[in-house]
Amino acid sequence: MLHTFENLVTPTDCNAPDIVPTALALPTRTLDPNNVLYEAGREAVSLYIVNYGVLKAVVPTSLGRDRIADLYGPGDVLGLAALDGGNHAETVIAVHDACLTPIDPQQAMTDRKLRDYIMQSMARQLRRSREMIDEGEMPVGARVTKAFLRLAGRFGQPADDKEGIKLPLALTHEDLADLTGSSRVTITRILGELRNDGALSGTRGVYVADIKGLEKATDNYVMQVL
Repeated sequence: MLHTFENLVTPTDCNAPDIVPTALALPTRTLDPNNVLYEAGREAVSLYIVNYGVLKAVVPTSLGRDRIADLYGPGDVLGLAALDGGNHAETVIAVHDACLTPIDPQQAMTDRKLRDYIMQSMARQLRRSREMIDEGEMPVGARVTKAFLRLAGRFGQPADDKEGIKLPLALTHEDLADLTGSSRVTITRILGELRNDGALSGTRGVYVADIKGLEKATDNYVMQVL
């Protein structure tokens, strides 16, 4: 199901979501693009529900470079390490203007509906993580096309003046490299190939994806190494 992207990133209001009881909602927190919500290694003391905006989770790798482990949008729950009193495993940074509702983790788990909501968010994040792990065995071109397909499913909206799905995400080539475990040079080459094949158009901030074209490109990249 496609979301309306303006509802994801446009700061219309920053009210706590209905799932959060008024008595449990702490003062909301707003972030400008590139602001850090929390850093890896710091003690996790609060959960956060995303009201609007897009954020990225950045984790270090054994090679000394950062990797984007996931992208978060409205309804996602962040800071899950607070549930067991641990430290954050990732640094979370706003990609667009964002607003979040902090929640005390112990109080959150006493409310049945909110607890179920948090568990469902954890399950979705685990499923996305599993998908990205599975994709790690694919050729880099297929990892890129799979990333665009996943982003289209979560954040896309119908393009205004052409067929396809619009992805007005402010992701740089470096971001896409960190998301897919590749290099900026490789990303630039693959984006050029996708544009030439008509599977992708536009540029940073306003990509337009042809879903069938991306699916075909995925198969082609996989077949190239078989």
